[in-house]
Amino acid sequence: MIGTHATRLLIVEDSPSDRRIYRRTLQGFDIHFAGSGEAALESLRREPFDAVVLDFDLPGLDGAQVLGMIRDGLKLDVPVVVVTGGGSEDLAVGLLKLGAHDYVTKDLLPTPRVAAAVLGAMDRHRLDRAHRDAEEALRRRNVELEQALRQLKEAQAQLIQGEKMASLGQLVAGVAHEINNPLSYVANNLVVLDRDVRDVAAIMAAYRAHFGDAIPAPIREAEGRVDLPYTLANLDRLLRSSRQGLDRVGKIVAGLRDFSRLDEGHRKLIDPNEAVRTTVEMVRHQARLKDAELTIDLLPLPKIWCNPGKLNQVLLNLLINVLQAVGRGARIVVATSANSEDSEVSFRVSDDGPGIPEAIRGKVFDPFFTTKPQGVGTGLGLWISFCIAAEHQGRLELDTEVGQGTTFTLVLPTRLPSDIP
Repeated sequence: MIGTHATRLLIVEDSPSDRRIYRRTLQGFDIHFAGSGEAALESLRREPFDAVVLDFDLPGLDGAQVLGMIRDGLKLDVPVVVVTGGGSEDLAVGLLKLGAHDYVTKDLLPTPRVAAAVLGAMDRHRLDRAHRDAEEALRRRNVELEQALRQLKEAQAQLIQGEKMASLGQLVAGVAHEINNPLSYVANNLVVLDRDVRDVAAIMAAYRAHFGDAIPAPIREAEGRVDLPYTLANLDRLLRSSRQGLDRVGKIVAGLRDFSRLDEGHRKLIDPNEAVRTTVEMVRHQARLKDAELTIDLLPLPKIWCNPGKLNQVLLNLLINVLQAVGRGARIVVATSANSEDSEVSFRVSDDGPGIPEAIRGKVFDPFFTTKPQGVGTGLGLWISFCIAAEHQGRLELDTEVGQGTTFTLVLPTRLPSDIP
């Protein structure tokens, strides 16, 4: 069988007589000889070959050692045909497992079997390489598709969350406006009522002082029915508690107005503790529905440079996630602190709930991942919070233990590098 002049063949053979046989049976190949394994490895280091015919019985390194060096030492992907002595088929099969492409026994050297083995090994090598190249191309394509799918999911999640926040902002702004109008005239009326009621009470006191025991019996009976002395004595308390209630409603409306700007895009210096107070007020009703004890522990903090609407959004997402996860009567604490250099502030939302199982801890910040029943959650809240933290060059951390509770910690720099002059 004839090879081609382009086929460079390295034959590792120390026997002069066997070399003559190779020259005769491998006409047409560009043949190069090496008399030992060491010489063969040196030749392979210096120049490329299309195939190697490797005698197993060599002085110094044997065929298995040379084959191992070709594959593991030199990292060469070249077809290798091993030549063994007669009756050494088991050895040859073992060498195939080590990376040889074919084997020939010594007694077949004078036959065309050697050339056929070399050409067959080269064909299989080409097919193997094509197969590996196809697998690598498929792997790369799968990676690209997975990346594209992940980007599509993230874009979808951003779109959903953006629309959700925009709708929520419009709804909250409308509610705040509708409450603020009657609140304003009720507050004004209460001021007038306070003044007028005091005047009426003063007039009644003057009547009582003037008439004394001569007050007509029907009037005395009417005073007894309403317990006039008690009513007059409690006017201040009733008016004061009414003003306090209106102030409370005013703070809630102010908080609603803050949340109507959830999608604002600019950053500014804010008091981070005020963001916590506002957000906690938004979820107090939900906490009461679960009989949860919701408390805040706020330390003095430096102002931070951030997007206030997005900070409120993260805190709201964390609190809603906690309230949905804990059982009745749970204890929830929202705390703040700053590091010693005041370069970072931390927001911690902790609960004494069931904790998060280890099997899903690595997924809690993935988009669309949720353990809640269908219709309860979208699986976007924690992912959006994680992205907002990263957007502010901060981080969102999870610390949880089954049966002991969970703590989410949002850490933000007081100023972003891009915002520092």
